[in-house]
Amino acid sequence: MYNKILKLLHRFDRTCLFVKALINAVAQVLTQIDTKLTEVYFNFYFSTLTPDGVEYFEELLKITPTQGQSLEDRRSVIRAKWLSKNHSSIGLIQIVCDAWKNGEVVADFVGGKLQIKFVGEYGVPQDLDSLTSAIDEIKPAHIPFVLLYKYLLIKDIHTKKTIAQMEQIKIDNFAFGTEE
Repeated sequence: MYNKILKLLHRFDRTCLFVKALINAVAQVLTQIDTKLTEVYFNFYFSTLTPDGVEYFEELLKITPTQGQSLEDRRSVIRAKWLSKNHSSIGLIQIVCDAWKNGEVVADFVGGKLQIKFVGEYGVPQDLDSLTSAIDEIKPAHIPFVLLYKYLLIKDIHTKKTIAQMEQIKIDNFAFGTEE
């Protein structure tokens, strides 16, 4: 910032010690203002909340983060809670599921139950507790919900993956039973 301001001055003013000291003081204040404005800008969006912004919204929404929860997970919880302030509907539940950091979740009412189906990655997703607590908070209390995970079945391997692709898959992404 100092150099930018200095370049705007006349070449004779650039050598004056008083002017340089004044520019230095002004540049420091402008840098602080720029830093704060950038932080305010980032705190307008859930995906870019700063640590201070996360703490502010957690206090505002009365969210207690779990120990070891990453900043990204905390942002997802904040977004889900913020979006859940509307009335409860399958559309709202789907919006909360879409706000979850892993996304790729389909919410539906099937057989009197709320069905949460993970259609993205194989296996049990990470930070599932954040999603289930957000859903539990907005769904009607009398409606149970079930979680459906996506697993790669052993019987389907030869039609879905090559040997090279198989070597990249973790063993916990497999289901060793039959599809129900």
